[in-house]
Amino acid sequence: MTTPHEDSSGGTARLEGLLPSRLVVIEDRLRVLYAQRMADHQDALGPASYTPLPETPERQGWQIAQYDDEDPLVHLAHEFELSSMEVDLLVCAVLPELNTMCGAAYRMLTGASSRPTVALALELLGVPAADGISQGLLRVTSALFAGGLLAFENPELTCPERVLRVPDRILDYLLGERKGTAAYIYGPHLQELSRGAGPADPAALAALRACLADGSGGAMRRGAVYVQEGSSGLALPAACAALGEVGRTPLVSNPEELEYAPDDFADTVVREARLLRAAVVVPVFSEPDAPEAAVLRRLIKALTRAQLPTVLYGSDAWDSQAWGATPTAFVDLTRVAAAAHLSLPGQRLCTTAVPALDRARRHGVVHARALTPDEAQRISRDCALRDLGRLARRIQPGVQWDDLVLPPPVRERLQTLTYRIRHRQRVLDAWRLRRGGGRGRGATALFAGESGTGKTMAAEAIAAELDVDLYIVNLTTVMSKYIGETEKNLERVFSAAESLGDVLLFDEADSMFAKRGAVRDANDRFANLQSAYLLQRLESFDGLAILTTNLRSNMDGAFTRRFDEVIEFRSPGADVRARLWRTLLGEHADVYDIEHLAARFDLAGGSIRAAVETAAFAAAMENRDVSMKDLLKGVEVEYGKLGRLFNDT
Repeated sequence: MTTPHEDSSGGTARLEGLLPSRLVVIEDRLRVLYAQRMADHQDALGPASYTPLPETPERQGWQIAQYDDEDPLVHLAHEFELSSMEVDLLVCAVLPELNTMCGAAYRMLTGASSRPTVALALELLGVPAADGISQGLLRVTSALFAGGLLAFENPELTCPERVLRVPDRILDYLLGERKGTAAYIYGPHLQELSRGAGPADPAALAALRACLADGSGGAMRRGAVYVQEGSSGLALPAACAALGEVGRTPLVSNPEELEYAPDDFADTVVREARLLRAAVVVPVFSEPDAPEAAVLRRLIKALTRAQLPTVLYGSDAWDSQAWGATPTAFVDLTRVAAAAHLSLPGQRLCTTAVPALDRARRHGVVHARALTPDEAQRISRDCALRDLGRLARRIQPGVQWDDLVLPPPVRERLQTLTYRIRHRQRVLDAWRLRRGGGRGRGATALFAGESGTGKTMAAEAIAAELDVDLYIVNLTTVMSKYIGETEKNLERVFSAAESLGDVLLFDEADSMFAKRGAVRDANDRFANLQSAYLLQRLESFDGLAILTTNLRSNMDGAFTRRFDEVIEFRSPGADVRARLWRTLLGEHADVYDIEHLAARFDLAGGSIRAAVETAAFAAAMENRDVSMKDLLKGVEVEYGKLGRLFNDT
């Protein structure tokens, strides 16, 4: 059955299905009611007494089941569980939107609006207003209003006087204007990814496919599923592929825009998913106290309450308390990512870059392109550099291996440390020497010794040997008085260094790993928790981490036993001091009494370097070469710094 309705160009268009068939019936009843009013000379505000309209064969005999489920109005009836009476109430509200003559008739009958009031709509259906209201047909909790299919223009009035309005989105849907669109953007907050999300990892797809099955012969599990993906990015393409297999269009929320989403955003998403037979995919990378977290929390609660097919995904384990909802099932793709070798050095992505990577993946999907591994690495590197730049000082190594003047045993231990990084793939993978216990693929070392004995210089030489940068982290800048903030800062540092493959140097580590005493108050307990976290993260680190201390005796022995290498940097003997003087003075060293300087003055390497610099600047100021007197003056300055008496006799 078809009926014409006016289109935007002033012509007519044809509709087919349940909607036009019911429009004809409601329009006929409106015509009869209008004729009765005019014949009885009743006031436009309403009849003096209620006279029900006669039932028609169309009203008595129609059933929703007579029509194809692909019909938009039939789908609304089934999805929102509408009765035939509620369907006709919806049609009453749609009628003036399609036919201006019917709108004029409504205005004459109500005396105010070209849309029907509650009383008029019920009268058109042959139901007394009192009966319709008592049955709950048009209450705000009814299926029509709770589902967002109808709205009141003036909810402050009494129920019979309220005017019914069909939201534009529902009108568009009923007129079929939504059909056939390949990709549709619902503002900046919600995106339909009907093109897919690029190739899905087979193992990830299989895991998600198994979780989405409801186990009772149905196509898909109702309710929310949470996918923990780490930093791999496996969840989005796997979710879109799995949903496509069961005929569900993925609607993906945009976390970057949630802060500015309207108040009814959660209800709108639920309604949209029900209209399109879609599933909602929600990235959950926000902190629970972030600006957009309140909207995200309402969205997750609304989807969980509606029991809609929903895929939530993020990098961390699910926190039911923070988000106020508990998914019906969980999928852990972090092991799948490890099996796919996505976490090997050179491929590992910075965890703090996960939101940026997810944003790039979603943007690529909307524009029918997948994020390439090179692009992902670039984004991850940019985020890692930013994170490390905030919490650590970057050093591009300028010290080579031959520049180190150290005793042979110390040099040997430093070389062993580089071998642990260079040959870890062979030892841990090819030779299958598994560490277990959550240990990472990296190495940790403690450099202990007085200031100026070459600890930082040795770390710089190791970084140069490995062809990476060195980042010096001062633990006092990372530690925070706020609970949990220190751990977050440390995680940013370690994750960024793992992504870049750089060497981390933690200066003055004894401030964190001091000997533990009795726990007297909350501060002691807090400090112990921070130390435990740092030790745990060091053990799971996939790169090279070096800690330095000037006072090894102050460190807890339980901590030092956990390092792969503990290297003592002692104050150099006379022979090593002589080599240091010669190295620093270069080709002109033979003109000075090096043996006297080395034997007479007990200085560490850093002090010797400072003494040579002082002498060089003094000579440069007078535009002459460095003299022995200048060197002795430099030594005197260093002795003064150390609080020692200088005597060259």
